[in-house]
Amino acid sequence: MAVVSSTAFAVSSSARLAPDSSIWITSSNQFAAIQQLLTMGGGYKSKCSSRCSRCCCCCNSKLLQFMSRGRGPSTSQAIAAAAAASGRGESKFKSVQERRNWPWLAASSVDNPSAAAVSRPAPQQLIKALANSGSSEYNKGWTDENGVEDSRLVAQLRNIALAAEDRTEMHAIIGVQRDNWNKLCHMTVNMTTIAAAILAAMNSSFSMSVAAFLLNSSAAGFMFLASKYQPSQLAEEQRTAARFHKLLARDIHNTLLIDPRLRKSAHLYMKEVMAKLEALELAFPLPLKPNGLEKFPKTVTPSILGPKANLSKTEVLPTADANDNSTNGWTQTREEDLKLTAEKLKSSDIQIYLQQARNKELANKTLAILAPVLTATAALLSLLTACNCNWPATATTSTTTKLGIHLLPLANLISSICSITAVGCSSFSNGGQIGMIFELYRNCAGYYEEMEQEIQTTIRLPVSQREHGELFHQKIALQLGRHDCIPLFSSQERKIGKLF
Repeated sequence: MAVVSSTAFAVSSSARLAPDSSIWITSSNQFAAIQQLLTMGGGYKSKCSSRCSRCCCCCNSKLLQFMSRGRGPSTSQAIAAAAAASGRGESKFKSVQERRNWPWLAASSVDNPSAAAVSRPAPQQLIKALANSGSSEYNKGWTDENGVEDSRLVAQLRNIALAAEDRTEMHAIIGVQRDNWNKLCHMTVNMTTIAAAILAAMNSSFSMSVAAFLLNSSAAGFMFLASKYQPSQLAEEQRTAARFHKLLARDIHNTLLIDPRLRKSAHLYMKEVMAKLEALELAFPLPLKPNGLEKFPKTVTPSILGPKANLSKTEVLPTADANDNSTNGWTQTREEDLKLTAEKLKSSDIQIYLQQARNKELANKTLAILAPVLTATAALLSLLTACNCNWPATATTSTTTKLGIHLLPLANLISSICSITAVGCSSFSNGGQIGMIFELYRNCAGYYEEMEQEIQTTIRLPVSQREHGELFHQKIALQLGRHDCIPLFSSQERKIGKLF
């Protein structure tokens, strides 16, 4: 049955030889044992030397075919291969107690070596042994009863990864386009407003005043559009969308490469990646209208980067024994540390970044209103100057008109000051990319909220359906920019995240 265990778990990184055994064999030893059995029983030898999951699955299928046709290895050969793979010695597998754990090895006779040499496992015995070999714990819905990966499920996940990669390219292209908008708008507004300020300060003719009015009017229009749509914020939205879509695609590819026993349950993972893809499409829409993000929301909330956790479900605690394989790498200490991490993220990190986002939104909103208002004021003063610069100061001119003529230089001065001040506000808002910084803080809050929601969802799943506890804990630690240790943080720290 050691061979059956190798057959059932050939694509895994490790597999137990017996339920009460503490000996583990590596994937390379499993691969070598299966190759040896195939060569003895059916003459088949894999051409692949990399011992990849696909090659091991192919060897599995071939070994099952040979055994079902009676061409499989003999019991003595199976015992020898299992002993060589495990390094335990053949005597361990020839004992009656050891044979009772494995149905098809128990069928051979210890007292009659000649009978053992010609015995073959019946297909029914093989299927029964595979069914009782712990494959339910092993596959989590990723493989069939023979340990062969579900090709339809893998194809569906690869389709989702392909869609995520396609959206990555789309968002990256649009992000570059909107960054060009920001640069073009910033340069155009600044050059136009500075030219209008120079013309207003010269105050030499009617034509210059008209030109200053037209330049200030066009600059005010550009500033209004830039303040409404925030090109720097639009570019940051698309960059962030491209990053998280790319991260989703990489996560799918990485999940398909690791041992199925270390993954999350197949149907839960499928639902999770679909929900993440839909959440990203809603969080970062491609068109500006009608579903574009509000640039100055009344309530600042984190970006929604994944599905929300169902907090109505009760938490599932693993057993206290860290050496118990049924815990799937989860212990009460590790789960408690992750719960404290989620609470710290919710109460500290997320709130800190949301407050920073609110401050940047207030500053950006002030500048977005001030810049077009100042430019429009400068345009009105230039128009007033143009309407009054040709009035002659005669004896019949009224006192009000004379006062107006004498105030024209002051109007030109104020117009120039308004234009230069508008250039400063626009440069600080668009050139300084305050909208981009606001979006960055909001996305940081969304990043940590998505992590907190993932922890809350995971600890509410049955232990057997979760991702392996050690790998999940390490993943959270790396995403936080910390070392993988328990506890992840000390109680004196103000925030837990180290990346931002």
